Amino acid sequence: MQEMVVHGHPVKVCPCNDVSIPHVWRYDTVFIYNKSRCLAQKEIDKIMSYLFDEGFIRDKRTKYYITYYGEDDACDFK
Repeated sequence: MQEMVVHGHPVKVCPCNDVSIPHVWRYDTVFIYNKSRCLAQKEIDKIMSYLFDEGFIRDKRTKYYITYYGEDDACDFK
């Protein structure tokens, strides 16, 4: 798992490491932590494009989940 901040939003990338699985990218998951009340699709697309362009994810169609960024999460992303 990789933790980072992308465009001001904490992100966790959880790749599947079993390369023997066909289309292994389908098992990768990205968690985007929403620090504001609203996260536009345009901003999500920018985050996912950055992750793909920099090689953190293998396919732009990787599934993602938007989750609330609470006080308990603050210690995870320094």
